[in-house]
Amino acid sequence: MKSCCLLVMLVSLIASAQLYADEISQGWKKAKHGEGIQVYTRPSKDSPSDEFLGVTDVDAPLKVILEVFRDIPSFPQWYGFCRDIRLINRMSDTHEVIYFILATPWPVKDRDMVVDVLIEKQEEKGVAVISMNALKEEIVPVQENYVRMTRLIGKATLTERGDGKTHVTYMVNSDPAGYIPAAISNMLAKDQPYLTLKGLKEMVKNDKYYELAGIEREKP
Repeated sequence: MKSCCLLVMLVSLIASAQLYADEISQGWKKAKHGEGIQVYTRPSKDSPSDEFLGVTDVDAPLKVILEVFRDIPSFPQWYGFCRDIRLINRMSDTHEVIYFILATPWPVKDRDMVVDVLIEKQEEKGVAVISMNALKEEIVPVQENYVRMTRLIGKATLTERGDGKTHVTYMVNSDPAGYIPAAISNMLAKDQPYLTLKGLKEMVKNDKYYELAGIEREKP
């Protein structure tokens, strides 16, 4: 029985390694790394800003991570450069619309956007995909304090490893909707995914997300 479990874990680790190799073989250049997090960037065909890819393994089951993403009020605590966020409409447990304010360094104005979020679960494969798309409709009135972003395509892919951990990739392609100095744009592309994944690793340590997921946490 023990050898069978070890075999399953080994297969999962090999699959994760192959997935990681596939992710970075498409023109990505390493921009930042640390604490088990790798960040890559590459020029975007659709935006003046680079798109980014963050990759890490999170020490928590997939269902626990999903509960963190569903906890909208918690985002300013852990999601990179999130100044404020609020739920606009929750159509179902897997589909919602949110209003998000992105904090940017002075003298650049903060950005805001209305984002459609969809969670697709493939339980037989141990995979969940969180898709994020900015909406053009003025569901929330445009404010002069912010620059409204209407183009953001993001995806967080969660893949169970089989050892209680989850492989997470987080990719975003967006248009900042206005001039941003290259230094600030490059900083955001490197630091936003890094801070988000680092924050996620910390948030899953909270017992409440295990309770919400219906999973009993193993005690050390």
